[in-house]
Amino acid sequence: MIHSARQARPTSTFRRTASSTPSFNTSADEFSRQFGFQHLLASPLPSPALPSIVPRHGKKPTSRVLRTTLRILYRLTVYVSGLLLTYWLLSFFLRENSSSIPSTPPIIGGREYKSPGGNDISQDVTSIIVKDSSGTSRWSISISPRIEFPLRPSQYAELCAEADHIARQLRELEVHGHHLGGSRGYYQTDSTFIDVGEAVKLGFLPAVEEGKDLADYKSPGDGKEQKASESRGSPQGTGSETVCERTLTFVLESVDAGLGKTLMGLWMSYGLAKEEGRAFFIDDAHWAYGQYTTFFASPPKAPCLPPPPSHRVPFPHQARHLVVSASTYPWAFGHSFDHEFQDSHASKPLQSHRAFALARAGHDALFHLATPDADYLSARLLQLESNVRSKGGITVGLHVRRGDCRPREAQYSDSYIPLSTFSNTAQDLVFSKYSPDDADDDDDGGDLPAAGISTSRVILASDDPDVYTAPELASTERVQSQILLASKSALDAVRPSSARAEEDPAFVKFVEPNVGWEGGFFASVFWGLGNAAAGRSAARGLREERAVRPPSEETLKLRGYVARAYLLELKILGQADRVVCGASSMGCRLLGVMKGWERGILGKEWVNVDGGVAGWVGLSEQDWAG
Repeated sequence: MIHSARQARPTSTFRRTASSTPSFNTSADEFSRQFGFQHLLASPLPSPALPSIVPRHGKKPTSRVLRTTLRILYRLTVYVSGLLLTYWLLSFFLRENSSSIPSTPPIIGGREYKSPGGNDISQDVTSIIVKDSSGTSRWSISISPRIEFPLRPSQYAELCAEADHIARQLRELEVHGHHLGGSRGYYQTDSTFIDVGEAVKLGFLPAVEEGKDLADYKSPGDGKEQKASESRGSPQGTGSETVCERTLTFVLESVDAGLGKTLMGLWMSYGLAKEEGRAFFIDDAHWAYGQYTTFFASPPKAPCLPPPPSHRVPFPHQARHLVVSASTYPWAFGHSFDHEFQDSHASKPLQSHRAFALARAGHDALFHLATPDADYLSARLLQLESNVRSKGGITVGLHVRRGDCRPREAQYSDSYIPLSTFSNTAQDLVFSKYSPDDADDDDDGGDLPAAGISTSRVILASDDPDVYTAPELASTERVQSQILLASKSALDAVRPSSARAEEDPAFVKFVEPNVGWEGGFFASVFWGLGNAAAGRSAARGLREERAVRPPSEETLKLRGYVARAYLLELKILGQADRVVCGASSMGCRLLGVMKGWERGILGKEWVNVDGGVAGWVGLSEQDWAG
């Protein structure tokens, strides 16, 4: 029998029976009992899928929140472990790199710095990195005794930049690679620096041969070789055979051809040396104006011998024997100097009183003219005293700087301060001195205000000869007539260029026109004085002087006239009762120092008409950046 694999599907059928067939005669209670919903309301609805209380497949129940938390904790653990491992590897690498600096010359800032292990040093000027007895990397400066002192301005600037960079790198290695932001304090000690004298004792630098580095100095201005007790730029010593413990040597240089910045740096350096207990020396070996004693009296004597030139370094400031020059101003008188010597609690015009005191100390000790200019100065001051002050008047000095010095006030930054500003300010000062309100209290004025006004004088000094003939300043008189800077028109009036050509027309094919100082002092004109080969390029003139040949006697003589005229004018203006000038000019700031803090700054006898400068400042960033 064949059976089918498919079984019959059970079916349900509803059969109508008599009992299930409703009847219209059925009562309401019976109908409700058969077809009502009360039986559904008596019990809850069945849940479609409730979780089983018994674990399925033998697994323990795990909350979704718990699983997420564990996953986050695991990832955080991995991340933190990776960071710690990376930090440890970096620290280990930096420590190994630091300890290997002396054996392998490092590359810092794109240059290879030498790190000798003994006295084998090339004839060079460089920063070096050594390792002391504890294995710590230190740095110092190596200047070969065979290198001529002083160094060139560019060498000093590069040496400061390199040493500053190396010092920062080593300090960062000390703190395991952390970046050191901000500037260091002016007197903050750098623990990674080894002074040259100490480096010599430890054998990192060669010792100076006896007598090689101290002898053959030249005394300023006499042109004679001196014994070791005389330092270049300093008068003969006191006979002491002891080398100074701490010194500051100021190197006279005029990289911008100007004299004002050199004077300000000289005065402030002297005051700084006295503030820090250093012996002070001046070097004039490569000064563009010649010898120091051509213009000034001899500086104060040093009580000890100068150090070897190879021990005198421009950086850092904590060095025992420091060198300061115009090319090192950003490090000697930069931001850290301002933070140390400026009073941030005072108003803006009065913040620089400590730096002012340094410059004033240098002025009092060093600003004494040499003869015969000192004799003319005394005669001129006596003349002003008898003609003005003895008759009840006052002298108002005007210093008008033009040329390559532009005002810092925005509206005049591309031109010059109007001459009417100077003349109006001078007039206001005279009238305010002898106003009716002050006439009874005036001690040095005349019996009547009109007498003081009529006898007062306005004296004028300017680097531009055309300023003296300007109509705005027609009532003024020259500060001095000892040395005058001529304009082209004045030179042509004496000897025209055409007349020189007519003397020998067959030989003279071309004669350069007369060139005067009209327009003011420009560096290119200065470098071209008596030096036609230098052309009119200031940079070329300075480079050729140091690298090719020194300036000729004629060139130094012409430059000397310019310097002597400038110094005489400053000296006489500084003795005036009032001074009016623009503080963008360094000469104006020098006049502020000459007037003094009490009289000039607080007493307002020094008046600045350049609105771009708030009060007196010494050396600022604009002076070496411009």
